[in-house]
Formats: sequence, structure tokens, C-alpha cells
Amino acid sequence: MTTLKLLFRAAICSAALALTTPMAGAVTLNWITYKPKGAGDPQAITTQWFADELARRTNGEDTIRIHWGGTLAGINEIPNALRDGVGEIGDVVTPYFPDQLPVNNAISFFIPQPNSPVELGLLMNYWHQTIPAFGKELEQYNLKLIGLRPLESYGIICTKPIRSMEDFKGKRIRAYGFALPALIEAIGAVPVSMGTPEAYEALERGILDCSPVGPTLAHGWRYDEVAKYYIDVPLGASWGHLIAMNLDSFNSLDSDLQETMLSIGREYLVRYTTEMLKAEQAVYDAWEESGVEIIHFPANAFIETVMEAKGVQAVRQDWANRVKDKDVPVDRITRRLSFN
Repeated sequence: MTTLKLLFRAAICSAALALTTPMAGAVTLNWITYKPKGAGDPQAITTQWFADELARRTNGEDTIRIHWGGTLAGINEIPNALRDGVGEIGDVVTPYFPDQLPVNNAISFFIPQPNSPVELGLLMNYWHQTIPAFGKELEQYNLKLIGLRPLESYGIICTKPIRSMEDFKGKRIRAYGFALPALIEAIGAVPVSMGTPEAYEALERGILDCSPVGPTLAHGWRYDEVAKYYIDVPLGASWGHLIAMNLDSFNSLDSDLQETMLSIGREYLVRYTTEMLKAEQAVYDAWEESGVEIIHFPANAFIETVMEAKGVQAVRQDWANRVKDKDVPVDRITRRLSFN
């Protein structure tokens, strides 16, 4: 890390320390995000909306300064940066931290699951309100939940058509995390561990046959240039991000500003999912023009095959083992993330 960047972070951290006691007058909160300002996707649009909404509701007295593109912390650094007061609010990509945040990462162990993005967001909000373990886990890292950002429903994009369970056999499919490798093996395919940025070239060169992905991400990463078949399998929505705030900074705000932040956070889920649906429809329209075929896969055959697999069940049990000493109602959560 350069000396200039270290000095920049130190300056921001000093400003954050000023928020540790209740303040009168204007407040500026620093938002840490890895997302580029010019991305133009639902995340970037709604991050700016949050900042604009705070300024509007406080008549410009209180503001958010967004530090775009990882200028304060990279995607893997944000939870620690928020904890240490480098910024006051930011994006925590929950699936990147299964060991530190096993309770809040529950959904990542349950693929497939039957809920849409907004349903997952409402479930996570409900769990935070009714199960203390969710909030206590964040408090261990000096964090407080402000908003929720589920990802879109996922399918699988492929270079060749997949119309039956038999067609999956032997296909090389990109995998990551805990649940996806087990699912891919359950359908007779071969999981290939690979990051999102590398998948385009791998699909183009035939190293991969398929990749799990949502429509807007597939279009954003240009997978649809080299893979022309989107298999609409019932994976359900994938979990994404918590919008979290440094707990000390939140507690230093006056009660009116605290409630304003939480109110905007509650509305954020609707705003974000609305933008996501708009973006998704734009992708479907683009696919109709470019010749990407959407294959509506037989859902029951897929679900029955996957849910009967021992590997898939083992991953779910792994999550239960991780949280067994954290006062989490495992059965209650598992039911909401399982097909009836």
C-alpha cells in the first residue's frame, strides 16, 4: 500500500473518531464501497440513492461521502475497515466471510432454495428483528446492520443447450463457496473452482461449459457473448451484501438521525430490488435481439435430484454445526430455505 493511501486512510479514520461522541450540527458519513461509480448497475444506482435520500431528508445538513472503487478498502477489507473506523458505512459481501459471519451467511449454504430476492431480503430482515444472534454476530466486529442487498435469482449460462438432467453429465461448471460444488456434483457435472472475472475466457476457450450466474451479471461480465444458452434452473436468489455501519459511529448519532438512517435502510431493499428487476428486463430484451436462448428447465426433476444428494445435505449440516453454539434456531431457518 502506498504512503499516500495510508495517509488518506489515516485522515478518514481521524474524521471517524470525531463521531464517537454525540454530535450537534452537520454530520458527514464516509461510505466504503468496492463498486466503481460509473458501473451504472443496481448497486451503484441505489448506493447513490441512499446518499441523496439522506441529504434530502435532512435538508442537506447530514450527508454521505461515497468512496467508490475500493479507494478506502478492497472488497475483502471492508468489514475490518468499518470495524476500525476507516469509514462509517459500507458494503459487506457476506459470502466472502463464512468463517467470521456464519450466522449472517446462512443463505450461502442453501443452494438451491425457493425464495426470490425480495423474499430473501424480508427473511433476513425478519431474522435480524427476531433472532438476537444475527445482530450479536455483527456487534463482535463493531458493526450494525443498516440495509440489505440480496442478489438476483440465479440460473446457469452454458455454451451448449441443456434440456434434461442427462445433458448436465460431465459438463464443466464454474464453482465457488460451499453449496455450489456439492450441487454441481449432484447433477453429474464437474465443479471447476474459478473466480468471476476468469469465467469469460474459460467459457470462450472451452475450459468451462457453464457458469451459475444471474441475468444481469451474465450480461455485465459479457458471458452472453460466448455462451448463448441460459438455463433457467430453480437455484433461487443468491445472497449478496449487508450494508453495515460502524457501531460506535451509529451510537454517536442523535436519535433522529439514527432513525433516519434505519428508515432509509428499510426502504433500500425495495429500491434495490426494483432497480434489479428493471435491469433484468433490459437484459432479457437484449438477449432476444442477440439470440441468447432462455431454456426453462424442468424444475421438479432438478430439485428432486439435488435435494436427495448426500453432498448437498452435508453442506447444510455444515452450516448447522457452525452455528450450534450461537443460540440460532437452526430448524426454523432451514425450513424457510428448503423446498417443501
